[in-house]
Amino acid sequence: MSAPQIVANIAAFALQIALVTGVGALFALLLRRHEPRLRLVFWQVLLVACLALPWIRGWRQEVVTATARVETEAVAPMATLPIAPARRPLPSTEIALSVLAAGAALRLGWLLLGLFRLSGYRRRGRATQFIPGVSGVDVLLSDDVAGPVTFGWRNPVVLLPESFPAMPAEMRDAILCHELTHVERKDWTFAMAEELVRSVLWFHPCIWWLIAEIQLSREQTVDQMVIEITRARGPYIDALLMMAGAADSGTPRLDLAPAPMFLRRRHLKRRLLEVAGESNMKNLSKIRLACAGCAAAVMLAGVCWLATGAFPLTAAPQTVSDAVGVAVNASGLPLLHRPSMAYPAEALAKGIQGTVVAELKLDARGEVSDALILSGPEALRRNVLQSVLTWHFDSSVASTARTVSIDFAKPANAADPAVHPAPTAAFAPANGPASRPATPRLVRILVSGLSQQAQAALLARLPVHERSAWYPGLLASVEKAAKDFDSHLKTTVFLNRGNQQEVALLIGPEAEGVPPQPAQALNTPASPLPAGVYSVGNGVLQPMLISKVDPQYSEEARKATFNGTMTLSVVVDTDGKAENVQVVRSLGMGLDEKAIEAVRQWVFRPGTYQGAPVPVRAMLEVNFRLL
Repeated sequence: MSAPQIVANIAAFALQIALVTGVGALFALLLRRHEPRLRLVFWQVLLVACLALPWIRGWRQEVVTATARVETEAVAPMATLPIAPARRPLPSTEIALSVLAAGAALRLGWLLLGLFRLSGYRRRGRATQFIPGVSGVDVLLSDDVAGPVTFGWRNPVVLLPESFPAMPAEMRDAILCHELTHVERKDWTFAMAEELVRSVLWFHPCIWWLIAEIQLSREQTVDQMVIEITRARGPYIDALLMMAGAADSGTPRLDLAPAPMFLRRRHLKRRLLEVAGESNMKNLSKIRLACAGCAAAVMLAGVCWLATGAFPLTAAPQTVSDAVGVAVNASGLPLLHRPSMAYPAEALAKGIQGTVVAELKLDARGEVSDALILSGPEALRRNVLQSVLTWHFDSSVASTARTVSIDFAKPANAADPAVHPAPTAAFAPANGPASRPATPRLVRILVSGLSQQAQAALLARLPVHERSAWYPGLLASVEKAAKDFDSHLKTTVFLNRGNQQEVALLIGPEAEGVPPQPAQALNTPASPLPAGVYSVGNGVLQPMLISKVDPQYSEEARKATFNGTMTLSVVVDTDGKAENVQVVRSLGMGLDEKAIEAVRQWVFRPGTYQGAPVPVRAMLEVNFRLL
């Protein structure tokens, strides 16, 4: 998973926690007059629910093809940089991750320092005859604490201030009962777990607030238990006030101790109000308690489901390696999983190509329950049907019917010179010689004279898209769509002079009837593989893109509002760097150089053969879009 995706998931998780905690706080208003034990359980369950959010729903996983794609925005022109790799600046996402990790490390260090401090308190503490012995618990006097402190799991210890023996007997009994109740309940274990959670999620204010509410409810619960045991409400209130005065008169200290303290200043007022007004608390019957628990469970389940749906977490994308010549168009639907699409060997041998359109019926889980092939060559239909029946989409499009298309184009044969045109091949108007019998392929759609928003709206209306099969009868449909969008638009078809199986469309005002300059170089065959370099297949696994630097738009292309896709051939070495970069499909207008400059800074996971990294040639598509 890349650093930007990790940061995005952390942000989504933080929003999920904020939503769940906010709704939980509103629900807790209904419990404010009820006994603190009920509130404590509610807050603890709410904290556990927040921590469980990443596992409530499956993480969204984008399905991407093995061909690398890059979307880039138009930016102000930059000074020309050398082609050699430059030092990559530290991205903001990596800075954010470093800050989060450093904050967690500091909080954990702070917690560890508190544990060392407690250990020192214990060593310096001393027993006294004024304090009755308690089996299994060390009760010690310490001049390091201003108020009682309890900690320890196997060998718990209660530290009492030096002024403790001078207190009235009823106050001593109330304070000691309070601390021993903490020991019996094993509250120190819960306190340590909460501090660990706060250390990891230190950046989230809702976590701090939620843990503070848990600590207050725990102290209020113990207060209630002590009063029930001692039947001494007045002396207990006096003890709280005396400890508050001792804390004010004592030497100020940083609260490093991760242990339940008899008194935290920020909780004093609410604890006093709780103890003094305990007779007004509502004790729920078993039936009402069960109803309240069910209502809280339903509320938490609903808000957790809502939060994970509103701010979903995303997993690393699934990379699918389709067969050469196969292009899957899922119509922008959120795919969670699909297998690689193969090119049927029989159809490939016969040179059959075309576009297969399928209608999919999705069930409640987003899986394909049924599929119907609407159009396409018969030799390709069965292969597509078998594949789409195993696709799995996100639940946001569940229980719907959707249409997808898969384009099959016979891959270029290096031995056939007609397939690889000369590097200087240019587009020519389609009124030239008759095209080849094979179905041409639409490789580029150029729109000029329109704003960026208008271009996007027009492309969405067209019945074709780049890399789809092209039939002469489609021209009328494209012209109608363009005229319906703007009556002044004219559509012109261009064929590649070097390979008339490749078609481009130019759509623009009628005065702009000439193709733009970037169409001059469409295909350039990649050079033969250098010695020691592998190609994907026969056990050789392709490289995987880890991080990238977005290419910049050239000033010429930005002014022309030019969009397009270029193809590069690179050799990814065993260090994950792109070497031997060659232009296979050119765009011109300075975009080729910008793409090469960026790709040289990309980092890959090297390709492997029999588990060992090897240099592998990869084909990369760089998609320039003005956003």
